[in-house]
Amino acid sequence: MWVIAPVSARQKWVKRSDGISYKIVTKDTSKAKPVYGDHIWMHLQKIAPSKKEIFNTKIFGMENGVDMEYKVPAKQTDITTFFQKMGKGDSAVVKIPASLMDSAGSARKYYIFKIKLLDFKEKNKHESDKQIRYRQQMIIDSLAIVDYLKNNSIPQHSTDNYGNIFWRTQYGSEREVIAGDTVHLQYVGKLLNQKEFDNSYKRNQPLNFIVGKKQVIDGLDLGICNFHHGDKGILIIPSRLAYGEREAGAIPENSVLLFELDIQ
Repeated sequence: MWVIAPVSARQKWVKRSDGISYKIVTKDTSKAKPVYGDHIWMHLQKIAPSKKEIFNTKIFGMENGVDMEYKVPAKQTDITTFFQKMGKGDSAVVKIPASLMDSAGSARKYYIFKIKLLDFKEKNKHESDKQIRYRQQMIIDSLAIVDYLKNNSIPQHSTDNYGNIFWRTQYGSEREVIAGDTVHLQYVGKLLNQKEFDNSYKRNQPLNFIVGKKQVIDGLDLGICNFHHGDKGILIIPSRLAYGEREAGAIPENSVLLFELDIQ
């Protein structure tokens, strides 16, 4: 469990006119602070008046914290307002009266939030860095896919306009899969090292989705249209069309995904 740094006696509670109280935990009050529009990385823990933990970003297991665009909050109880008062590495404890968050809440009971600002970047700098990483990852993905195809002796394959690699191993009907179709899909999902991350057969439950409605990752939503109804085949999805820089369960960040498909 993530725990905020202890608050020293010198860091006194500040109470706002709306009843919300807070303490900022910092060693350097002169540090630069984020402004709306910046991109921030943070951790947040929410504790109910009953002292029960409701939410903790640490459950996502992201070493660099959860990232988000720092937007102007829509309501006074939005905890992100306090990031304006924090520099990199600073923490805060915020107490919000339950009456401000629940219609039947008591003004004498509080929700407690513990937040930590890990890092922040000016928006243009963040976007520039992101584009550089994106182009670098495209090269890394391409080399990994080429190696996979070569090492597994797969000379016959195609590449669609989005960068998906595919080939049909069993031919079904003459009708192509198109946007708007409902697809019933059995599949095995693997990383390029053959480590399996998902398997619909083991669940005995096919994946059902409407093509083109963004109900699945982009690579699958777009790549399924390279096949026909009744086909079996292989679809290799570069990371930019999968989960990108995000981890997703057993899928590490920047992972190329391989799906063994049975389109029913």
